Amino acid sequence: MKDEQPQDLDITQLNLALEQRNAGRDYHEYFIPGSIKLVLATWTKEKLDRVAKDNDRLFGYRFGFKATKVVREETIDFQNKYDLSDDEIRWLKRAGHIRITRTEFIIDRSRLMPIYGWIQLSILSAILCGGIFQVALSAEPEWKRMLGQILLGLIWLGAGAVLLKMFVVPWRTLKQSGVLDTPEKAR
Repeated sequence: MKDEQPQDLDITQLNLALEQRNAGRDYHEYFIPGSIKLVLATWTKEKLDRVAKDNDRLFGYRFGFKATKVVREETIDFQNKYDLSDDEIRWLKRAGHIRITRTEFIIDRSRLMPIYGWIQLSILSAILCGGIFQVALSAEPEWKRMLGQILLGLIWLGAGAVLLKMFVVPWRTLKQSGVLDTPEKAR
């Protein structure tokens, strides 16, 4: 016996809005993300901005800090005005270039943070260079000296990268985006 299909079966699928559709008249399909990472990866920036202004949990996950509605709106407006990424806003906050209160979003334009970072990097470099030379001139077997130099070099590179990322790169982000070129009141 052969399979018979009804001749009058006409399936129409409808897209209702952006997250819901009626698939074949027998069930409804909804887009319900399983995690916040999926939301951040799939939603448009405009939709993320709109929702983050009203939702403090999405804002906190997106930017790495909690804020009041007024500060959330100012943060998103600042991000859009200077075309910064979520990660850049996060690092500006961590480095202390963005300070928030309950009602204000403040940009710290002082040059102390990058200067402080370069001073720390110089001190770290002097100490670890001295350590590398001390290990190189020691009376230990050559494999121990080589291992010691490699370890000190790796510590130097790792700590230097962290110091640059924490203190110098956020300042360069502000400078390259044009934030430092605008007057303070005209933000």
